[in-house]
Amino acid sequence: MPNLEELNLKDCIKLVQIDPSIGVLRKLVFLKLKDCKNLVSIPNNILGLSSLKYLNFSGCSKVFNNPRHLKKLDSLYHEVLTSCLLPSLLSIYCLNEVDISFCGLSYLPDAIGCLLRLERLNIGGNNFVTLPSLRELSKLVYLNLEHCKLLESFPQLPFPTAFEHMTTYKRTVGLFIFNCPKLGESEHCNSMAFSWMTQLIQARQQPSTFSYEDIIKIVVPGSEIPIWFNNQSEGSSIRMELSQIMDDNDNDFIGIACCAVFSVAPVDPTMTTYAWRPKIEIRFSNSNSHLFSFVIIPVILDRDHIVVKSNHMCLMYFPLKSLFDILKWIDGTLTHLDDINMKASIMKGQGLDLEVQNCGYRWVYKQDLQPSNLTMMHLGNRLARKRKFLAIVDEAQTQSLI
Repeated sequence: MPNLEELNLKDCIKLVQIDPSIGVLRKLVFLKLKDCKNLVSIPNNILGLSSLKYLNFSGCSKVFNNPRHLKKLDSLYHEVLTSCLLPSLLSIYCLNEVDISFCGLSYLPDAIGCLLRLERLNIGGNNFVTLPSLRELSKLVYLNLEHCKLLESFPQLPFPTAFEHMTTYKRTVGLFIFNCPKLGESEHCNSMAFSWMTQLIQARQQPSTFSYEDIIKIVVPGSEIPIWFNNQSEGSSIRMELSQIMDDNDNDFIGIACCAVFSVAPVDPTMTTYAWRPKIEIRFSNSNSHLFSFVIIPVILDRDHIVVKSNHMCLMYFPLKSLFDILKWIDGTLTHLDDINMKASIMKGQGLDLEVQNCGYRWVYKQDLQPSNLTMMHLGNRLARKRKFLAIVDEAQTQSLI
């Protein structure tokens, strides 16, 4: 079938090798081999698939650990294998999306920086300690680093340029740095995440490019909401003041940014009655109509991957059109919006304990994305922490005098 454009072999656990006839498929755009756990061999002519845009090897660890790909073995065969096979795959210059998550990789070659058309990259669940610069990937709008437990430093991120029509099959836009314990909670990580988010927002100012699926989603380590979010509440929900934007004819209003801080910790799975995997959702609801709209935070919450307690911050940006789509879903007439609530909703599951500490939101205007305002946001956070520390010291000194 030389005109075949899509080939989905997901979960073909008996598949050991791919037949060389795949090289005939010059029009192949989509190749999914996710969780083909016994796949050990791919033919060299796969590198000639000049139309390939989507490549998914997630969970195919044996492909990158197969000695048959090497002319001779040595004690570092895994690294040698990766340095031979993976750069070859990454030489398929037309790729828009690459998923090599949970492949047991300890090294990502510099060749990744040559995929100038790359829009989505999932390298989560691997054993990287460091990563090469991603600065040249100017079209990158999705990066997943979740469950990279050995990662010690944050890679250089690109500055997204003006968006063209996205060609990938899934349109998730965001950054996910979840359950990477060696990164810790660093201001640099948060600063980079916010910088990338604002660059994405600025790059997507053409209204015709937005859809409900284009919501920007970011998860990074963190235990406090940035002061930039000027509406904050303890706990998992907050009432939203919509009158400000409904009566506002300012053309500079562009959307809403939401934030929630949550903790995740392992528990004994035998001590819970929940049989399903937990999840977190950002919900918008109206108490009058009892209708709601929700967006799932797409991180893998699995007891097998999470062994220590950690705090993370979730950020979501809803462009103006997406926000009004949500409001119309809740109230089609847009006349009963005086009691809309935003809530970070938890569905608890087996083996993990999830809790939302606080949440907040900010109506976003064009001027909010100016570098000076973002600098003040981080400065405000540092000053707030300093005041909190001084208050604790002052209270301790007072108690000692008593």
